[in-house]
Amino acid sequence: MLRFVASLLVTALTPAVVAQEIPGLRASLFGRSLVPATANVELRLVLQADADLELPAALLSGVDLAVKCDDATVPFPAQPGKPGMVALAGGTIIERTLRFPASAFVVGVPTDRIANVSVTVVGLPAAACAFKIAPDVSKLDVSTLDLAKTEVVLVTNFGDMRVSFRPDKAPKTVAAFIDLCRQGFYDGTKFYRVVRDFMIQGGCPLSKDDTQQQAWGGGTNGVRLKAEWSDLRHLRGTLAMARGDHPDSADCHFFLVHKDSPHLDGRYTAFGNLEAGADVLDRIAETPVGGPKRETPLRHVILHAAIVLPVKK
Repeated sequence: MLRFVASLLVTALTPAVVAQEIPGLRASLFGRSLVPATANVELRLVLQADADLELPAALLSGVDLAVKCDDATVPFPAQPGKPGMVALAGGTIIERTLRFPASAFVVGVPTDRIANVSVTVVGLPAAACAFKIAPDVSKLDVSTLDLAKTEVVLVTNFGDMRVSFRPDKAPKTVAAFIDLCRQGFYDGTKFYRVVRDFMIQGGCPLSKDDTQQQAWGGGTNGVRLKAEWSDLRHLRGTLAMARGDHPDSADCHFFLVHKDSPHLDGRYTAFGNLEAGADVLDRIAETPVGGPKRETPLRHVILHAAIVLPVKK
């Protein structure tokens, strides 16, 4: 079987619809479920020939998408591609990754809230996917937010996790974490420490660079947070700050508890809870690990984006 891959993207995918408009061709379109307004939308088009066939060359070299945002049609510029037809042998799989600025999908639509986008490949009307674009929070003043209602979605290559916060127990930690998310500080970092039946830990800026893997866990944002210990327990799904030996040494590293860990209570700042994505937490916690302490995922667990869902006071 011939497999041609063009800029293959491995990511968490939303369900796609299989197309059969060209006899013998199966076409699927995938995209991440939630994208920051300031990032690129990356769509993966997969074309599979179940039998010998011909298809328009434009499907391999051009782009023509029908886009709707909140049920409004969005004018999306087409790239015509090459003319003519291309012969494919049965069993051929072609994968294309298409990248566009998120702003191209919300033309003429208010951008102060989550936008619902649907995309269809013109000529293959069943090759479609849907995703959401989060509002641009890059200039947002965190002090204007209702921190108890604001949430953050952690978009990973294992799926999405949505977390809420407890500013009544750890107000400075909550504000600091949301502000780092707002800045895009965590985008592209990895969950670099995974211990099944204990916790998954991320937040190190050095983990963006695979060549610095030996130093992962040692990065900082240069700010130290005063401990805000409380009566919050470290139960499954608790969001808490990691720290060094000193009580006030937390900065940007955080963890999600995989299994109730009462030995952490009163020793680490718990500041939030997992609201959705428990299955994703399990998948990450159960991924194979290695390294000297057997805590390093053998497959990178990438935090593509930490997206703030703001709620104003």
